[in-house]
Amino acid sequence: MQRDMHYYATYALARAAGLRADAAREIATCAEYVDHADRVAVVCQDGFEIRAEPTSHHPSGRADYTTPRDQRRTWIPFHFLPGNQGDSLDERLLCAMDSPIARAVLDHALERLDRDLGVPLLGIVAHAYADTFAHYGFSGISSPMNRVDEASFVFHCSAAARAALAARRDRFVARYASGPLAGRLLCLGHGSVATFPDEPYLAWEFDYASPARPSGKRENAKTFLVCCERLHDFFVRARARLDGGYDDPGAYRDFAHMRSTIRAILAVEGDVRERVDAWKGAAGAGLLYRRPEPIPDYDAHMLDGEIRAFALQDRERVERTLACRFLQAANLHRGYLLDELLPANGLNVESVPIDW
Repeated sequence: MQRDMHYYATYALARAAGLRADAAREIATCAEYVDHADRVAVVCQDGFEIRAEPTSHHPSGRADYTTPRDQRRTWIPFHFLPGNQGDSLDERLLCAMDSPIARAVLDHALERLDRDLGVPLLGIVAHAYADTFAHYGFSGISSPMNRVDEASFVFHCSAAARAALAARRDRFVARYASGPLAGRLLCLGHGSVATFPDEPYLAWEFDYASPARPSGKRENAKTFLVCCERLHDFFVRARARLDGGYDDPGAYRDFAHMRSTIRAILAVEGDVRERVDAWKGAAGAGLLYRRPEPIPDYDAHMLDGEIRAFALQDRERVERTLACRFLQAANLHRGYLLDELLPANGLNVESVPIDW
């Protein structure tokens, strides 16, 4: 999914669940920042060291972000939660919508709610969970099961939308699927289908390259709507557990009262900016929560700026920042998934062979 869903939809759903505006903004910021957080290695003024692995599957400044380590420790935990369905290991690593593993990740976050990491952890797992509704059928490792017959695409949308999709695919291919990484990306995640799984309005069809896999027929808007309802429920459950005055009952709205509005937003045929505007317009018109209220824009530089300032501060001050709590919560989530949850379900990701 993209910024319209990971930030703007997440904010709106958290707010409509009755969470306070500042909490909703922190949750949504952390959800979106999963797609941006790079490796961190900083020594603070008092000698305290902060080291963190990336959560972004395309960190900046690296020629190769698709190594086996990246796949195991970034792609799988944050973007392609394994569905654990099927017989072979490759099948069990395929992402699945709202799988028992995905729901267990949400439950773990609810169990770990506290003042320090509770809010950023909600955002991080909301990202990973939401991605299961877009990335299902693909896995976070390099596998021939991820390959698609590129001549098989059928798009059920307007001619203008098809032209825009073609242009975006060309940009995607130029940036990611050409040059030395091309072969890797076509076997990794949904590289074979560009950003098509992330376009909310798109109804489309395709064939996997493997004849053993059934054809893919998708209506993104329908699955994204289910995702929104499940996230709203998750945030309602979180509000009931959070202490410290995070709740704002006056903002609460039952999902049934938002369903038609959200369905209309998801149907907008446009790029991410147009889709963002649809979420903002609905919130400002009072169609999402009980009163008209703007969605604050995503601050793309806020957490990056906090991280750049770590070296000028001491440990006590750094640990109060949202950026530091995000990094700690990401580490908590990664450790739980890779060291506890997946092994308990017979999946030891660290031992998965990845053959280029």
